[in-house]
Amino acid sequence: MNGNPNFPSPSPSMLEFHAAYIELKAANLAALDRGRMALARRDRAVKRIDNYLTRLAGYVNSECLGDTLKLMGSGFPLVKEAVPISSLPQPLGLQARPTAYPGQVKLRWNRVPGTLVYQVERALQAPEETDNWVFVSLTSRPQLIVEGLPSYEPQRFRICAVGTKDNKSPYSAVAFGKAA
Repeated sequence: MNGNPNFPSPSPSMLEFHAAYIELKAANLAALDRGRMALARRDRAVKRIDNYLTRLAGYVNSECLGDTLKLMGSGFPLVKEAVPISSLPQPLGLQARPTAYPGQVKLRWNRVPGTLVYQVERALQAPEETDNWVFVSLTSRPQLIVEGLPSYEPQRFRICAVGTKDNKSPYSAVAFGKAA
C-alpha cells in the first residue's frame, strides 16, 4: 500500500506499521529464551500489530467501497464471496451403538456442510416394510442419544440434513442398533 494512489492516507501510516513490524520481529527473537519479560513484550507487540491490521483493513474497506480492482491492489487477501448452498448431500457414516444405560442408543454420523438441523427417524415395523418411519427428533449436532427404546430389540434409524428454505438432503443409509 505504500505509495498506492488508491490509499493516500492510511491509518496507521505505513511508517507506523513498519515500526510495529520491526518491534514484533525483535520481540519474537527475544522471546525465544522464554523469559517472562520477553514474552510479555512479544504479546504486547502482537496486540499492537493486530490492532494496526484491523485499522488498516477498515481503512481499505472504506476507501474501496466494494471495488474489486482497488481491493486487489491493497495487498490484503480477498475474502471468497458467499455462495448459497442449493442442495445438501446425503449424510454418511450413520452408526447406532448401545450406551451403558438401558433403553438408549447413541447415533453418530458425519457432519454435512450447510446443514441447520438433522431430522432423525426410526422404523416402527419389520425391515420388509419401508413406509413406517416416525419422527424421533431434530438436532443441530451430528449425534443424538435416543431414549425410551425397548431393550435388546433391533431398531432401524435414518437421518436427513435440513438446510435453509426447507432444503432437504436424501436420507442416509439405514443403521441398525439395539438398546442395552
